[in-house]
Amino acid sequence: MKFTLAIFVFLLFAFFISWGVIEMLKGRPWLLLAAVGVFLGSFIKFGCQSH
Repeated sequence: MKFTLAIFVFLLFAFFISWGVIEMLKGRPWLLLAAVGVFLGSFIKFGCQSH
């Protein structure tokens, strides 16, 4: 179940980062900045925890 949830969360991040790139090409970088910020924040929080 955790693996399936991890795949779903990764696909959500990929979707919002891709949408942010499209919006950035239109001159609105805020979605990309927010999506990358949330991605990096969650990566730092969960990726750097001790096992």
